[in-house]
Amino acid sequence: MRSLTIAFSLCCALFATQAWAQNSAQGPIRYEVFDRHGVDTPAQFKLIANTTLKDVNVKIYNCGQAPITQYFAEIRSGDSRLIQWSQAEGTYSCQFVITGKNDFGNSINFNQTHTFYAMTPLQLDVNLRELTPEMNDVTLHASKPMTRASITVTAEDGSHIDTVEQPIARTKTHKLVWKPNDKKPAMIEIKAWDDKNSWASFTIFYFQIPHTDIVFDTAKYEVRRDQEHHLQESLDKILEVIQTHQRVAVDLYITGYTDTVGSAASNDKLSLNRAKAIASWFRKHGLSIPTFYRGAGERSLAVPTPDNTPNEKNRRAVYILSNRPPLDSADLGGFTKL
Repeated sequence: MRSLTIAFSLCCALFATQAWAQNSAQGPIRYEVFDRHGVDTPAQFKLIANTTLKDVNVKIYNCGQAPITQYFAEIRSGDSRLIQWSQAEGTYSCQFVITGKNDFGNSINFNQTHTFYAMTPLQLDVNLRELTPEMNDVTLHASKPMTRASITVTAEDGSHIDTVEQPIARTKTHKLVWKPNDKKPAMIEIKAWDDKNSWASFTIFYFQIPHTDIVFDTAKYEVRRDQEHHLQESLDKILEVIQTHQRVAVDLYITGYTDTVGSAASNDKLSLNRAKAIASWFRKHGLSIPTFYRGAGERSLAVPTPDNTPNEKNRRAVYILSNRPPLDSADLGGFTKL
């Protein structure tokens, strides 16, 4: 993962307790609740009838707004009714009062209290510096205090470099450090929790494919038959990396470059067409993952030269497998999907 700088915010957060919680009532009524939720999603109470119920009145108190009232003429045995409501951020001790009659006309009374947690999603800003064996840390910046964070780092060859999980003393900024290793990281998985046990996580994957650049005829972009074996070698490597890192879905990003011979505009067009030709060759020969291409022309020279200087090292392409577009689009332009 060379020369990679990342700066972004998660758009959403996940909650550690998103499953339905339920009581163990053995009487005519039982219930399930969605009791840990984001402020933009509703709290939920599911009433389940263990026997057929009639004239059912449900009242919910102390749950963040005026008492909630629902009436159901009948709920057959095994059926359920769902009640939802919004809550501002906070902790609520909600009281559920349910009355009605069973099939025999006998009155039923149910009174239960349950705690609900409405939470603002945890958001992270993460700056990933150039990742080399000498720079083995990342700093997390959170929208609210974190209480725990973890990071797992995987090498390009798929081997495990390190996993670190640390408690955090309720701060919004925290540095995670993993053990030094000579291998280049390819995948970094980060997760952070707040004091309500809600969490945000993400995975970043970046792998620049080593390859032999193919030779095009002057001012042409058709793939020459005598160069196809180089593309096949590159394709084999791409497929190998995808197989090694199956846990993450990746895309292929191809950038074409030229030397400074010719005008900048013509070099932009030529490099774009050559990158597209390479992408098309990969697709034709079995690559099924989403593939993107662009032409950077002479805007990022591998070897600085004066204008109109032929240089083989500048006539190149870069193949990157990643789960997000490279972040140099502002300088080199965006990608087009094949």
